[in-house]
Amino acid sequence: MAEMEHLGGKRAESARARRAEQLRRWRGSLTEQEPADRPGAELPPQAQRGGPRVRFEDGAVFLAACSSGDTDEVRRLLARGADVDTANVDGLTALHQACIDENVDMVKFLVENGASVNQQDSEGWTPLHAAASCGHLNIAEYFINHGASVGVVNSEGEVPSDLAEEPAMKDLLLQQVKKQGVDLEQSRKAEEQQMLQDARQWLNSGKIQDVRQARSGATALHVAAAKGYYEVLRLLTQAGYELNVQDRDGWTPLHAAAHWGVKEACSILAEALCDMDVRSKLGQTPFDVADEGLVEHLEMLQKKQSVLRSEKETRNKLIESDLNSKLHGRLFKNKEKMLYEEETPKPQEMEDENKESSSSSSDEDEGEDEASESETEKEAGDAETLCLQSTGGHCLSQGR
Repeated sequence: MAEMEHLGGKRAESARARRAEQLRRWRGSLTEQEPADRPGAELPPQAQRGGPRVRFEDGAVFLAACSSGDTDEVRRLLARGADVDTANVDGLTALHQACIDENVDMVKFLVENGASVNQQDSEGWTPLHAAASCGHLNIAEYFINHGASVGVVNSEGEVPSDLAEEPAMKDLLLQQVKKQGVDLEQSRKAEEQQMLQDARQWLNSGKIQDVRQARSGATALHVAAAKGYYEVLRLLTQAGYELNVQDRDGWTPLHAAAHWGVKEACSILAEALCDMDVRSKLGQTPFDVADEGLVEHLEMLQKKQSVLRSEKETRNKLIESDLNSKLHGRLFKNKEKMLYEEETPKPQEMEDENKESSSSSSDEDEGEDEASESETEKEAGDAETLCLQSTGGHCLSQGR
């Protein structure tokens, strides 16, 4: 239990650090800059000199207008068909950004124009998560009054109240948890339970039907590794899931497990013989992105892999040798059978031979009978001749 609490605290700290880094990337990105061709905007010196100009996509123009607080421009872009829930590469919408900037007027403007208060970014954060983390109580109350859910779970398994540090914010959110009848424990387990069900189905059917996350390209294996869904991870490896599958950043599930400090997930993947040296698009291996406390464990797992691979090769050779022996044995038996069949007369052939033998015996018997009769007749003739000679031509034998 203490270990789980430590893991949860560590994830919350890591989440806040990653959120800060995400915001730094946002503020330095092109979408934070004013578009050069927007009516009324002052052109940068490079553009005024006729140098190359940046061409902004519609989504980037809309996000930049929202970030600058220019409601007139935002209204014009919405009229032209801009999507109010347009997101940047990290999944941040204009509402997320307005909340983080504590721009209450833009928050209200966007919500009134249809922005989703429950839209999740690539890390699973809703605008209410952002308000709770930043401590913007008035914005959090506004979101709640406009349908924000206090039970949405982010990628770290946290609901908004988990990120609240100020007592007033935590009290507000926990009161809403009771009011909305949300079972937080069930909310946290819902994703893992669904993934368990899917993994079992894929294992039993022999067919994996996973759908990657749209923005990140993450798979079920990435999610299970990053969040420590150990049973899901084991089932997916048993089902034959590709262990070295990469997301859009080139991260494998081992990258994710190592980065988030999920030791057991690293062990499961390594012992299943995943490739521990795969490089991401930035050229980083799991060792490079790993939590400091896990590097030594990863090095130990890599040594263990060498032993496991050697044992697997030996086992495969033994199996191959056994299969070859059985195959040769079967071939030898088949050859013996063929030779036996060639040497052993078939029933029909034996019957024909018996018939021929019987016929030959019958012919011989008939010949013997004929020879016997002929000999008897000859003996009778000889006797008659002898009789005539001895009696002067008159035979005195019986019957004559």
